[in-house]
Amino acid sequence: MTKKPRWWWRMLACLPYLMPLHETWMYAETAYHLHPFLEDFEFLTYPFLGAIGRLPSWFLMAYFFIAYLGVVRRKEWPHFFRFHVVMGMLLEIALQVIGTVSRWMPLGVYWGKLGMHFWTAVAFAYLFTVLECIRCALAGMYADVPFACDAAYIQIPYD
Repeated sequence: MTKKPRWWWRMLACLPYLMPLHETWMYAETAYHLHPFLEDFEFLTYPFLGAIGRLPSWFLMAYFFIAYLGVVRRKEWPHFFRFHVVMGMLLEIALQVIGTVSRWMPLGVYWGKLGMHFWTAVAFAYLFTVLECIRCALAGMYADVPFACDAAYIQIPYD
């Protein structure tokens, strides 16, 4: 990339990060320490979270198929936008995997003090990672998240 993308591509590149931000917010509310902090910002996120909650159950599967096949694999879209779509999808998938695997832990660990500290750490790490990716998208840069950006580059054809 030799020059900064146009402003509309930078704004559009932020949209895929709304899904991992929504998922992070849901997990952050379960972390006991973050609930009082997040209540102050609930009025900003409630319309979006409510709209996501009203969508049909098959929407997420359709979203991933359409985003991957219709945007990421098509060379007509700018590389910058395709990169941020893949990064948003990878962050969402990684958080869902962490949530699914953690439910296999014994309830004493999952709901105990260890689980509370674990979800607090995961929520903060993911919240700041997603916000950093949004900041990079708005600035016209590629987000450099370890492991995830390499996986995103692999998914995007250059030709």
